[in-house]
Amino acid sequence: MKSKKEFSDIFVQVCQHEKQHNDFVAAIAKNYWSDLTTHLSTYFRNEDRLKITRKAAELLSENLKKAPAEQAWTLVIRDFLEKNYWGFQQIIKKPKEKLTQEQEIFWKIFKYAWAFFQSMIVLKIAVYYFGLESAQNPAQTSVLWVWFFFSISVSSLVFFAYQNRNDRD
Repeated sequence: MKSKKEFSDIFVQVCQHEKQHNDFVAAIAKNYWSDLTTHLSTYFRNEDRLKITRKAAELLSENLKKAPAEQAWTLVIRDFLEKNYWGFQQIIKKPKEKLTQEQEIFWKIFKYAWAFFQSMIVLKIAVYYFGLESAQNPAQTSVLWVWFFFSISVSSLVFFAYQNRNDRD
């Protein structure tokens, strides 16, 4: 699974062009996927996206030799649409994009921060509140609420520990 930037880099690498077209190809590489698929309400598998990327870059290379730069990319888009997306099968569900290393670190830290916040702040406030309430009025149902929130606190921590039992750093 590749990121958006990796697909753009592949596009630039595959597209063989003259030096005068470097800026044009770099600009196209940033938005080529949206140019090709914005109008579609479906998606392509990541493997097919890689093949489409390569084919689009190769066609752009060929068209840059025959036509002006602006027209060359238009011809690629037109070919993609006229030839029924070059025969690649569309899917309804969007494939997952690869997270960058910074995003992976953020979500890992967020998991632990959320578990801490939930267990130490939110649930403890509920336990303390209903604990004080049941101490003042033991005949009311506050005792049930204390045990309810205490069990949620314990079960959420057990679930978090089970879910992250294979995390290694």
